Amino acid sequence: MPSINSCLAEYEKQELGLIADIAKHGCAGGVPGLTYYSETASFYDEHEDEIWTILTDAADAAGIKNGLMLYNICKDPHSLTTLKNDLVWFAVEVAAQELVNNLEEENRAQFDQQVKAGTSC
Repeated sequence: MPSINSCLAEYEKQELGLIADIAKHGCAGGVPGLTYYSETASFYDEHEDEIWTILTDAADAAGIKNGLMLYNICKDPHSLTTLKNDLVWFAVEVAAQELVNNLEEENRAQFDQQVKAGTSC
């Protein structure tokens, strides 16, 4: 089973959308393959452990308990399906934001190297 990051890379490779769009606007606007409850529930079932790791890491970074983070993600789940949907969107958005941040850091590092070497414009 591919990781969420691998799924995002494939999503961009197939030109279904841009990771940067997910990072900036989230999943609620529609992401091919993660639009319908049947899709997000299936994605959750395939990536459950990774989703909970992302949630736990985010809660730790915020200095809060997992339960409060869960409440912040899905304040009023009407069903298990709704909860799965919100957790999938949260995890995919966090993963997209991390990928974009890493790419920006790499680009900054390359630019800094070019400046030091005197090869930038």
